[in-house]
Amino acid sequence: MTRSRVRLGGNRLASPIGAAVAVALVLQTQAPLAAPSHCDFLAHVAETPGHPDGIALRKSRVYVAGPALGVDAGGVPSEIAVFHEKNGAQLDTILVQGEDLAAPHALTGLTVDGNGRLFAVSSQLGVLKFSEKKHGTWHQSVYAGPFPDVPLCDPVNPVALCSPTSLELPPMPSDIALSKDGSAYVTDAAQATIYRIPPGGGAPQIWLQSAKLAGFFDLQGARGIVASADGKSLYVTVAFSADAPWEGRIYKIRRVPVPAEDDITLVHVFPNFEAPSGMGLGEDGALFVALSITNEIAVVKPTGGELGRFSAATNDEIPLDGPAHVAFDGKGGLYVTNQAVASGLLDHFAVVEVDVKDRGTKIPPPKLP
Repeated sequence: MTRSRVRLGGNRLASPIGAAVAVALVLQTQAPLAAPSHCDFLAHVAETPGHPDGIALRKSRVYVAGPALGVDAGGVPSEIAVFHEKNGAQLDTILVQGEDLAAPHALTGLTVDGNGRLFAVSSQLGVLKFSEKKHGTWHQSVYAGPFPDVPLCDPVNPVALCSPTSLELPPMPSDIALSKDGSAYVTDAAQATIYRIPPGGGAPQIWLQSAKLAGFFDLQGARGIVASADGKSLYVTVAFSADAPWEGRIYKIRRVPVPAEDDITLVHVFPNFEAPSGMGLGEDGALFVALSITNEIAVVKPTGGELGRFSAATNDEIPLDGPAHVAFDGKGGLYVTNQAVASGLLDHFAVVEVDVKDRGTKIPPPKLP
């Protein structure tokens, strides 16, 4: 594996990003200083469909989903690339079946259960389950979905379920987290919604809708999601807050059957167009957050407040470029997917490992039915 020094950085997955990215790139110099950290370059991701997003590890394999939301997939299927954790060799490519390739399609959040099955969030099909029947042979099935297109809330003509956003947008399912009881939670970056999927799968159920989860105009709102160490709460990132688009936020939400506004607590604010995205949970409950525009990994206390940041050195072979999602290797490293949305550098589609000296939470994933 090629050694490199990391400076965290990146971009964000969104639909329209032009204006926000342009402003954010100007403001990068105002971001807090971050300490350079050593990092390993693991593997390049194929240019098509490119824009890697979700990432998960199991044993010696690294699984990477793509493409991200709002990018041109080149008319090819979404996929999960499988790499060897030790040498970065690509072991397999799992192609998604059943997509309308002429329409926008993406494969975003990715997780693995205690049985080693993969669960991936598809923008068209819902949550897909992949079971390995034998080495290199995978069976795809629909675990839940597709996600509904919820109408915009209209105070004049109220309806039971509606999206508390300022613009009517199609669903933009983004990330997935598993809780101890086997429930799956999926964020919707466009509809200010979090869905719950019961253990064993089924139709996505709207678990929470709140204007706090909304993005500004057509920029992404609720993005990354992770369960707390005690399983009683979920942490969610909002990339561009509707009432203050320059702010990215982390909210903590009580994991109750029917959450209310009082169950949502603001934990942390990123003030300068930093676009927080995916998160990982550290050994002591700290949140390791990919900042997609300022190209950093922020470490945030579960009660709020930053403990520090990691950034990359300028001479890195592959610098972090639009970090999207993260996964701990269990040995002190953090794997990060590069999306390179703003730079457009295809050779920056990659997975790199940042030396964060944290092994991540030791809570085993649930074994889903």
